[in-house]
This record gives sequence, C-alpha cells and structure tokens, in this order.
Amino acid sequence: MSRNTLIGFVLIGLVLLFWPTYLDIVFPEEKNTPPQEEVLPTKTNSPLQKKPLKKVLPENINREAAVSSELEETFFEIETSLYSAVISNKNGGSISSFVVRDHLKDGEDKIQLIDTINQNNLLVSFINDSGEEIFLEDFWSFASSLPKKVSLVQDDDFQKLSFYIEVGGALAKKSLTFKNNSYSIDVDVDIEDLETIILDNKFKLQWAGGVRLTENSKQESLFLEGLVSQNGSIQSYRVGSASLFGGGASEISLGSKQYSGNTDFVGYRTKYFGVFFVPQRTDEVEITKGGSSERPEVGISTKQEINLRKTTLFFGPLEYEQVSSLGVGLEDKILGWQWLSSISWLVYATMVFLYGIVPNYGVVVILFAVLIKAATYPLMAKQLRSSKKMQEIQPELNKIKTKYKHDPALQQQKMAALFQESGVNPLAGCLPMLIQFPVLIAVFMVFRNTIEFRGESFFLWITDLASPDTLFMVGSVPINVLPFLMSISMYYTMQSASAGQASGDPAQEATQKMMKYMFPGMMFFLFYGFPSGLNLYYFCFNVIQLVQQKIINNEK
Repeated sequence: MSRNTLIGFVLIGLVLLFWPTYLDIVFPEEKNTPPQEEVLPTKTNSPLQKKPLKKVLPENINREAAVSSELEETFFEIETSLYSAVISNKNGGSISSFVVRDHLKDGEDKIQLIDTINQNNLLVSFINDSGEEIFLEDFWSFASSLPKKVSLVQDDDFQKLSFYIEVGGALAKKSLTFKNNSYSIDVDVDIEDLETIILDNKFKLQWAGGVRLTENSKQESLFLEGLVSQNGSIQSYRVGSASLFGGGASEISLGSKQYSGNTDFVGYRTKYFGVFFVPQRTDEVEITKGGSSERPEVGISTKQEINLRKTTLFFGPLEYEQVSSLGVGLEDKILGWQWLSSISWLVYATMVFLYGIVPNYGVVVILFAVLIKAATYPLMAKQLRSSKKMQEIQPELNKIKTKYKHDPALQQQKMAALFQESGVNPLAGCLPMLIQFPVLIAVFMVFRNTIEFRGESFFLWITDLASPDTLFMVGSVPINVLPFLMSISMYYTMQSASAGQASGDPAQEATQKMMKYMFPGMMFFLFYGFPSGLNLYYFCFNVIQLVQQKIINNEK
C-alpha cells in the first residue's frame, strides 16, 4: 500500500472517528432553561369529554347502519404486501400496531414499530376562540358498514377509513387511506365546519413518541435525528449523543425546535426506520425530544390552514425506492451525507442491479468489490508505477537533500530538475487517491446505512450482513471473524506495496514499518463493531488489491 493510499485511509478513519464529536460541536445539545412567563394555550377537556357524544352523521351515511352512540375503542385490521396494521378509532384513527413483513433478522418473527410510547399518534388539535388548545381525542364515530379487516392484494388496491365526531355542534372528519405496496398513508383532516370556533383557522397534526428502536447495536443512537426540509434544504435536529464505540448520554435532555418557512417534510428516523409528515402546505412545524437513549421519545407536528387539510404520513423502513416516491428529496439523506448523494446513489443502484442477477447480498458485496477494483485499477496502477519511479530516484533525492540542506531554495530547484529528467511527477500518486476518496466514503455510507442488508445472510455464521459476524461469545465479548480477516489482509497489502522499496532514510523506513502494524490494528478496532457486510467488502477489496499489486510489482 503506497503512502498516498495510506494517507487516504487514515483520513477516512479520522473522519469516521471524529464525525460525532464534530456534530456535538456544531449542533450542541440544548440546555434546559427556566420557562419564560408567558400565556400559553392550556390543554383542556374537549366538549367530547364533558358530555356524552352526540351522533352527528354525514348525509350519505345511513343512520340506521351507524354505530351505537355508546362509543368504545374499535380496531380495524389492514393487511398489505408490506405490513400488517391495526387502526383504532381513538383520535379519529391512530395506529395501534404496525408490523413490517420484510427485512427480518435470523430468529426474528416480526418487526413491530409501535409500542406504548408512540401509540397515541395522529392526534388533531386546534386553538379555540378562548385561547385554549382543544385535543380531538377519545373515540370517534364511523359507519358500521366499515369493514373491520381488509386485505390489499393488487398493486392498485387501497382502503379508506373515515371517522367523524361532533365538536360544538359541528362535524369534524378525518380519514386514513392505505395503499398496497406503499408505506405512505394519506391523512385528510376536515374541520372546516368548525371554522367559527377556531381562533387562527389552523389545526395541528401530531405524532408523539417517535419510532420504537429495533436494533441491539449501541451505535444506533448515532442515527437518531429529527429532519426538516424547507425549500429543498434538509436540516437535522440531533437526538441525544453517541460515539462510534456506542453509548452516549442515557437521559436525553428535554427540548423542542420550531421551524418557520415553506416545509417539504418533517420527521424522525432511527437507523433503518422513520416517521415523516409531508404536508399539503405548511409554514409551521415542530420537533420535540425527551426520554432516554434506550427509548427516545420524539414528537413531530405540523400546523396547517384548515383548507389545506391533506398530509402524507410515511411510516416504515427507509427503503430508497419507497422514500424517493415521496418526491421531497428525503432519499438524499437516507444514503448518507448529502454532498455525496450522487455517488452514493450510483453505488446503491449498482448493488440493487447485481442483487437482481444474484439474489444474495453477500455475493453482491464480493462482486461489487471486484467491479470497484476493476474500475479503479488504471488509477491504482498509475499510482503504484509512480511510487516505483520515485523509489528508483530516491537515492539521488537523498543526496540532493543532504548536499543542499542549508539552501532550501536551491534544493527544490535541483529536485525539480531531477523529477523532470527522470519523467517523474511527484503529484501523480496523489490524484488517483483523491479521485477514489469520495467513492470509498460513499461505499462506506451506503453499506452501513441501507436497510437492504438487514437480515440478509451470506453463509455459515454470517447470518445478518447489517450486524457484526459474531461467531461465538467469550463471556460478554463477541468474537467477530471478518474484522480479523480484514485487518490481516490490509497488513499483507501494505507489505506487498512496500516490497523491494527502500527510502534510504532509516527514520522513514522505521515509520513505514511501524505503520504496517499500527494502521491495520487501528482499523481492526474501528471496524470491529461495524456490519459484517462492510467488513466483507473491505476484506475482498484488500485481497483483490493484493493480487493487482503483485501483477504490477512483477512488471519489468
């Protein structure tokens, strides 16, 4: 491994190691401050709770077919090809259960995204003419003809659940529309009949509690963040703190952040799942946070004009195709850093294409490593040949450095003349590495962030490419095999790159020898808790590079 390649990998390691610290500096945790004395809307019992509900039905609903006025919680089951959901008439349609069918790990029979913390979701509220915040909670009415269980089979199948409730003699309506093959749910809040008692002609739609955590990895807290996009610019609101080695603060400091301006979406994500509102139009959204690192409690809300009542709810796995179908640019954030989104998309698209040919992501990782090394071989070959030429003239360079050590200007002139005479460009080895650097970062981000690897097995003990490949446990310490193989292959790659090369400078040679051991060791500890798919990729990457180096080193 040449010096420039080594520098590139060191830079990657430093970026990955100190990125969480950088985020803590740029986006520090907000400190709790004493509350300001101001008049705030107070939560009061809505008229629904003060007296028995009066049954008020739309004209197109048969009164005799309607449910009894003695309302109780009623559940509706929605089965699609992607998930199984249970909807309650509480809050006019809240999600009581949401079980995802795909991306199951070995031994995992379901992925449940709802728990007691976030089940009170999709709550509608407004400020009345007395300045009180009225929450339209409790149980809403519905037509008794509404089916209690629906299975969506065809691609274009959908099911609409409609609920209604009386507020101050007027009718509020809310509907949820579920579509097969989509994690998007259309939410329609119609409270225009309440206009005379709404102070600012606006309503608030809220999702409390965020998303239930699904991963056992302590590093998942690295991915927890609220996201808001305004006019195409995505802003992040970090939830808690963490490091690459896991952990972070146990308690998450209470906080909230309000955003004003034309909003494309607002939401919250974990490593692989998320909940997002895509409103018809709004200039006011808010993200709140609390809880602990074991179960963050994150809320999102939008405030919309009552005549702009439609909102798309996205709830489920952060699959690229599903997220991109929203059309609001959220997919750029899913694949890692936005400035690398184009390269990351090419990496992702190639990976998905290969999976269509060979339906095993372990094999896809190996094929992808072969493709990357084949594509970058001309650059690497140029870099290694340049290094060999530099080694050939190294004795002459050392003589010039010694002879003109007291005259740096003349020393540089003599060295430049030697480079020109020998046909060596000292920068030729840097350019190939600079070109490959964004690709290496993009590969790391895609392999570490995308849900496609979750639950995908390769062979033998590698049963989940999104988790470390633990072969067995020694006490509480997992023994992961691929980080060992990756580090060993990196050592031999560095050994091969320096074979037959001598700088003539004992200090430099001692440094290079030390780096042959230190750098693979550093990468071993850095990658030890990383997904097995990522370690498999870099192991294959190193093995292929070792073969390529042998070929180039044997050139006459």
